[in-house]
Amino acid sequence: MRYVSLVRIASFGASSLVFGAVVLGLVAAPSLARANGRFPESNAIFFAPSDPDTVLLRTTFGLVTSHDRGKTWDWVCERSIGLAGVEDPMFEVTPDGTMLSSTFQGLAVSHDRACNWAYVGGELKDLVFIDLTSRPSTPGNVVSFASSYDGQDDAGVIFFKSTLFETKDEGKTFATLGPDLDPTLLGSTVDVAPSDPDRIYVSAKRNPGTMATAFILTSKDHGKTFEEHPLALVSNENGVYIAAVDPLDADRLYVRTSNATDMPSRLLLSDDAGKTFRTIYTGQGALAGFALSPDGTKVWVGGPRDGLRVASTTDFGFVQKSTVEVQCLKLATDGLWTCSTEKSGFVVGLSRDEGATFETKLHFCDIRGPLACAVGSTTHTECTLGGTTSMASPPWPQQQAVLGCGGDVDGGVDGSFGDGSVNPIGPDDGTGGGGGCDCSVRAPSPAPFAALLAGVGAAIAFVRRRRR
Repeated sequence: MRYVSLVRIASFGASSLVFGAVVLGLVAAPSLARANGRFPESNAIFFAPSDPDTVLLRTTFGLVTSHDRGKTWDWVCERSIGLAGVEDPMFEVTPDGTMLSSTFQGLAVSHDRACNWAYVGGELKDLVFIDLTSRPSTPGNVVSFASSYDGQDDAGVIFFKSTLFETKDEGKTFATLGPDLDPTLLGSTVDVAPSDPDRIYVSAKRNPGTMATAFILTSKDHGKTFEEHPLALVSNENGVYIAAVDPLDADRLYVRTSNATDMPSRLLLSDDAGKTFRTIYTGQGALAGFALSPDGTKVWVGGPRDGLRVASTTDFGFVQKSTVEVQCLKLATDGLWTCSTEKSGFVVGLSRDEGATFETKLHFCDIRGPLACAVGSTTHTECTLGGTTSMASPPWPQQQAVLGCGGDVDGGVDGSFGDGSVNPIGPDDGTGGGGGCDCSVRAPSPAPFAALLAGVGAAIAFVRRRRR
């Protein structure tokens, strides 16, 4: 199961197969099981359609949940959800509170507000899931997208298995939507048009590696068939990711491009269902956040270098609203929610004036600890106790140390260290704190292969960056 996931990552180039084997060994090492080598950051926000108080925050060290609209936050560690390495899973919450998560190991589901997680079996068992989506009018119907390495022929051509599944009963059962996609395509994202339940868009690429070519696939019959449209990449761009489908016009599609390195990415627009695109904004760096108003008349885009910019969709004359380092954007009924860094004064903020000012919703040091769950649940076992082995130790003190909020800086047993850990970056220089707490990231004690893990995290992380 894990081998398939890691080979899927390794398939970005023939020379990467050896790299994938190295990753496999590292992920399998017990002493490193709680370490993914990534800098702690927030990078996506999700809301529950039937519970306005529930907010999910994706971070590089797990899921952080709030059940009072951001007043208090609790931690669900990666191991409870089933994440095995460097992943940025997508989440969807259905009307009955079921949570779904796309992971490299399968589609993970929780029916009790993130206390217990289990993989879906049957046809979905062991598949590499990369995206989830639903329509605002039918949030109980969730489309999930699996795409992974599926072999190589004698000529060296790499093949992939890409399948769309749908649940219409909030995660209880799943069915495939049409046949598998073209096996020469590696999928990236999927979206369903809010105004047309039969319109589905997929972004994908061929030759994922140094000579990638990007494509948008358009279905007008709910995934039974797709029409393929090439999308030209420029400079060092290596793929395209669906940002949104216009809420009123199913033919109007927004996508952003991605780079392997921190170089400018673009925001593109199609008015003809993906057949042609035009550039409406070119960033100074990576564009990590995107939001579109419910009527489709206003668009926000942002990134660590670009700050936050907004434009009318009649002319796309983007103006800067803020210099916050945007890591994600999510528009809700109470305003524009934003992921950022402590350099901006918060890791989650809410703007009620379209991005001009923000109120702090979270500093990492405000996280109360592991989510309170019943004894025997996956979250209690993995996040509160640290597992079931004789060497298990509570992981939260280690994670606090990594976040610079106190805790066990030594890193616990066997030289392991908390989720989201980083390589040593020196003493706190006073630039990372905010809100009266020392929220700068502090380094744990050195552990075997820490530098290599950090490199692995950086190499894989861009693959999993998505639109939301």
